[in-house]
Amino acid sequence: MYTARFLYPQSLSTGLLPMTSNFKLVNAHRIGQKPIHWSLHAFCHETGDDEEFSSLTEEHLKQVYTGVYPTNFPREAIRLKTTPREHFLLSKKFDSDESDKPKAKRLHFNRKKSATSILHRPTPTHEAIVRATRDNFFPKKVANSFEIDTNLTFHIGADGGPISQYNPDFAISSDSRPLFLALEVGFGERYDDLLDTAKEVLLKSLTTKFFVIVKIVEKPLYQSPLKLSDHFSKSRSEIPIPLNLSPENCHRSDADPEGPLMVNGLRWVGKISAFWEVWSRDALGNPIIHEERVSFYGPDAQSRTLKLDLTELDENCGEISIDSSVFAQAVHKSRFQLAVYRCNNFIMSCQKEKKP
Repeated sequence: MYTARFLYPQSLSTGLLPMTSNFKLVNAHRIGQKPIHWSLHAFCHETGDDEEFSSLTEEHLKQVYTGVYPTNFPREAIRLKTTPREHFLLSKKFDSDESDKPKAKRLHFNRKKSATSILHRPTPTHEAIVRATRDNFFPKKVANSFEIDTNLTFHIGADGGPISQYNPDFAISSDSRPLFLALEVGFGERYDDLLDTAKEVLLKSLTTKFFVIVKIVEKPLYQSPLKLSDHFSKSRSEIPIPLNLSPENCHRSDADPEGPLMVNGLRWVGKISAFWEVWSRDALGNPIIHEERVSFYGPDAQSRTLKLDLTELDENCGEISIDSSVFAQAVHKSRFQLAVYRCNNFIMSCQKEKKP
């Protein structure tokens, strides 16, 4: 059971999308009014560190359009080219209790890109950052009058406008200032989606002072080194993954401490880098960068401290801080857990797909 907190912020008018019950699986062959084969190829190109739109098979699309996160999709997030109406219909499908199959943690619509991002359950690396943040700030919480929450649902919305739900990965708040600080970790999510969320929250919620973005980048973009269809008919012992898999089975492929991780000579985790940046609002209430991007893991890592002033939350709180080494250690250790997690997901997918 969770507690929902209500925020009453400044106006940002977002009209309600049309409601309809006519969406059926037959509509799954189109994304943004493009034929499925075009969506799979013409829209699937790389930009920067992430894929602009996800490469999905027809079977994956069918699952998505019935409100199910694809059981054997290899990554932690999916991004589709959609209209606002299609996003709304997808949201309804994923919110439905009709199925007990894998659901999504969050759906986000990027209006600039006309894209829907679907975030599945967080990875070990994602969770390690959230846990490290919570553990670092907890002693300060005990001595002061603010609350720390992870994955708590807040309700944010414009005055007189629609109220929307938002559950940040990490939040600091008080009775008088709900959602004073939000922290969002992005691994499978694209940076522009994280930034879009940050700006939306800061515009909609007058009580929010800081929005911290922590972005983790993996190169190359993760693809399972094993083809699922090649292993359906094989016994567990024939799959080249150790039977009693543990982080000790994972080895770096080179001398680089942030380099790829291998299991039985197969790459399950790529080279990782990570950064944070902090957003706030200017005097007019518009989102602005509060602290420029700081790399804390990877070849350009800096030794810095993230400092946040909580005196507006409570005059006795003062400043809280977290050293970049705390984030860096969390990422480094979790890489081995991530390799195990992906191997286990592959084995589970094989078992699910195996015919009786």
